[in-house]
Amino acid sequence: MDSNEKELSLTPIPGKSGKAYMGTYPDGGRVFVKMNTTPILAGLAKEQIAPQLLWSRRLPDGNVMSAQEWLNGEILTPNGMSKKQVVNILTRLHRSRPLMTQLKKLGYPVESPLELLNSWSNRLPIALRQNHYIQSVVKNLRKTVPAFREDYATIVHGDVRHSNWIETESGLIYLVDWDSVRLTDRMLDVAHILSHYIPDSVTASMISSFLIPLSSSKMRKASSISLLMFFLPLL
Repeated sequence: MDSNEKELSLTPIPGKSGKAYMGTYPDGGRVFVKMNTTPILAGLAKEQIAPQLLWSRRLPDGNVMSAQEWLNGEILTPNGMSKKQVVNILTRLHRSRPLMTQLKKLGYPVESPLELLNSWSNRLPIALRQNHYIQSVVKNLRKTVPAFREDYATIVHGDVRHSNWIETESGLIYLVDWDSVRLTDRMLDVAHILSHYIPDSVTASMISSFLIPLSSSKMRKASSISLLMFFLPLL
């Protein structure tokens, strides 16, 4: 870490991870700093999915600090989630073989929808595990979990809520906060958007816009995974 980086002052940015900061240099320059984030940030920036990675350093305590360019703009609103750029970014992500290869080399496993459901269920607080309604939903999801072929797995972001999308002053949109990145069914990302932001009347056309061939099985898969996505914020 050079002298400029040593002089970097960090201001915590409110958020779920607690690992994000606004870094400010003595000359007033700013960077977005994240601790222990995914090591594929450079690849994501190369594909114009995430902001540019400026540097990454391992600290004496073993933590890794990464700095990305600071973007002047706004968090995307729920109404903005149907924008074409959102669809284009996710489609580019899901179809990226280089990014998927990077994750595999880093030891990321391929997770099936059933494994994701079981992982979520196992992490529920005791009070929610004992909730009869939630348990009935989990039981129903296990019965209807969609079929999955590992060779169809893609890289997915895993948390595409609107607050993880930044629209710059120039109108460019980027996807941030990659702590939940994984290898699984791309419908995990698509279903989140469908279930939280897209009216039922246009769900079918929205699935098609993600270059997913439309069929009754795809609609059932979207419905099943969308149901799970409604409950993920409980954790």
